[in-house]
Amino acid sequence: FDWMITYGARVAAALAALAVLASPAAGSSATIRVNSVGFVPGAPKLATLAISSCGGNWSVVDLKTGDKALEGATLPTRSIDRSTLCLADFSALEKPGKYKLVVSGVGHSPPLLVGVSALNKPFKMAMAGFYMARCGQATPALPDSEDLVTTSSNGRPFEHEMCHAEDGLVDLKHTHESHEHRIEATGGWHDAGDYGKYTVNTAFTLGMLMYGWEHFQGRVEPAQLGIPAGLSPKLPDYLDEVRWGMAWVLKMQRPDGHAYHKLTPTHFEGFGALPHEDKGERYLSPWGTAATGDLAATGAQCYRTFLKYDTRFAEKCLEAAKRAYVALKAHPEPEIADLSGFGTGTYNSIDPHWDLGVRIWAATELYESTHNVSYLQDAEGLMRTLTAPIETCGAVGQPGSKGACKVADQLDWDDQRNLGVIRYLTSSSGKERDPALVAELRAQLQVVTEMYVRTSRTDPYSDPLGGYTKWGINGERARQALTLYAGELILGANKTLEQTGQNTLAMLFGRNPWGRSFVSQLGDWPAAHPHHRPSMVYAEAWPGLLVGGPNGGPTAWSDGWLAFRSNEIAINWNAGLAYALARYYNPPGKPDSDTGKPESESKPPRGSHGKDAKPEGGPLPDDPLPDEAMVWMGDPVKIHDALSRRERAALALETLTDLISPEGIATPEELAEQARDASEAAAEERPPHPHHRIPDVQAAPVVSHGEFFYVDLPLVELAAAAAGVRRKRREPVPFPPQAVRTLPTPTPAPADNGRQRHHGRQLDSKV
Repeated sequence: FDWMITYGARVAAALAALAVLASPAAGSSATIRVNSVGFVPGAPKLATLAISSCGGNWSVVDLKTGDKALEGATLPTRSIDRSTLCLADFSALEKPGKYKLVVSGVGHSPPLLVGVSALNKPFKMAMAGFYMARCGQATPALPDSEDLVTTSSNGRPFEHEMCHAEDGLVDLKHTHESHEHRIEATGGWHDAGDYGKYTVNTAFTLGMLMYGWEHFQGRVEPAQLGIPAGLSPKLPDYLDEVRWGMAWVLKMQRPDGHAYHKLTPTHFEGFGALPHEDKGERYLSPWGTAATGDLAATGAQCYRTFLKYDTRFAEKCLEAAKRAYVALKAHPEPEIADLSGFGTGTYNSIDPHWDLGVRIWAATELYESTHNVSYLQDAEGLMRTLTAPIETCGAVGQPGSKGACKVADQLDWDDQRNLGVIRYLTSSSGKERDPALVAELRAQLQVVTEMYVRTSRTDPYSDPLGGYTKWGINGERARQALTLYAGELILGANKTLEQTGQNTLAMLFGRNPWGRSFVSQLGDWPAAHPHHRPSMVYAEAWPGLLVGGPNGGPTAWSDGWLAFRSNEIAINWNAGLAYALARYYNPPGKPDSDTGKPESESKPPRGSHGKDAKPEGGPLPDDPLPDEAMVWMGDPVKIHDALSRRERAALALETLTDLISPEGIATPEELAEQARDASEAAAEERPPHPHHRIPDVQAAPVVSHGEFFYVDLPLVELAAAAAGVRRKRREPVPFPPQAVRTLPTPTPAPADNGRQRHHGRQLDSKV
């Protein structure tokens, strides 16, 4: 361990120093942790201050006039570790405009936008994230717009060419079918940091997006992104994106009604290629009941969503949903897809409530679309099997809530019951429902939503989950907007529930322990190094992507390319963000946030994407880095071995960076010097110089910070490459050639209690 600790100390210092280069707006203070994206009038407006003494003065200053718009005194609160934090509550600020929060003796915030259109840009960016993740077609850059980021800092458009046009292959090894043949399964979205496509997560994502259409159609229908004319040119852009994902899910249905679980390569792709440069073979997996039930649910939901716009497609969705449900009922027990032929993501769970939740959702959606009472009876029978007492269902992460409660405290691909419960409680055919079951579900929904409110009110960052963490916790936070809005629909209008959801958005946009936005290219100090292959190729984050967030503790987040446990992206996380923001999208023609005049969206005609437009400031950049510059990230020929090394390296780096508090280490001057040295070291192909003020790694037992994986690369070199050290002008630094040099591989670390990690999804090794 000696060489690892030595290198580890240097890595920790280098990574901490990067925070200085990726710093807040000039003159603003990272001590002031506030939503730097925007507030709509009526939303709570709070800043959490990392200062030791409360009671000082603050003021909100109008950036246009220089006048004070509001002032007050800071209030005390407590952080999770009981250290003192303070609050500045400027919720009384209602006038549209741009402001800054000035805290006496501390500094000022980045610019703060207030207005009815303040959340238009994040909504459009979240939706554009889906377009850029499309598989099976070229995605030319969207038109230039004030609401979108369409090119990198050096003028390179965010786009890729036609990709994965041969999806996908059925064979004995992967699909367990003896007759090898190809199925036309192009389309869909690249799921996360990889280029695989997963039926369960795509369907869950579609469920969130179609709920967004159902609840906020009047707002999002006019939204224009400039998406090139697709399968149905008459569709609004929002539905065009939904249709793209849904059309792929339909392709994953077998003739017998079952749905293939996923379509991926044998092992994860290398990190050095854009989608169209990934030429490896991709295979379909066996079917499972979860994928089959999800197809039934989304197919029925699709029918109602598209009936007005595309009757033929809507009817195709419903027919597929009915066939899937027949296949699902033929297997009353969970059938877990056998993924033994793959080393990619699983989206499998041995928790029986996962399968149960999918069945509840499928039955309720089919009942709503057909009014066939047999589906209603199935749904009610399944929900009655969840028998936990109501009083056990009001605590985040409590075993009863995750297990036998009818309304869960969380909503994700592995627990979809709330999608079905909300559909049941808002059904248009309410007279046929069981009144006693309706009353029990309403009571449990009230317990869960009130728990969110109660927890949010006592948390220093207004987190409805109170610092609870897991894989993709930011997606979980965003998706709470659906449960909270359902509470308003079902239990009655409630401003407190809405404000709880608005506080959650503020947390994602900067009011968190880091004072940073968790959405790439959005806000004052956004996540800059997501675990996302196109971003790695560009050495710059693709825009509009919500990263996973802290995983393993309230402050366990690393903004690093390889930090997949906390910094990956995923379509189900962006779906929650898009849903939460859809409520506040202000369509063209309504009052603008700053002027009060109608907003004018000057958009190119549908189908125009501006690909031929030349960016200002010089010619287009050179081609992506050649494969040989990315060998350390995974040789395409030996991808399995390479990725196993990378996964261990990523875990090790996260373990080391977990030792760094959000406030960083040493002084700003010392960190700046370390950053300069790290940049020079990468250019000169040498390790960084040792520094005196670094985390006391040698004094801290590494094992106390979680599982430590052996690494077969010099960690300093790996960190310099993985962290993407940038010069102050934001120029990408190529991955250093010396990173391909390896050390002898130590003896592998012991297994983690029989559990494996694959692409961010924990699974039991027996599955």
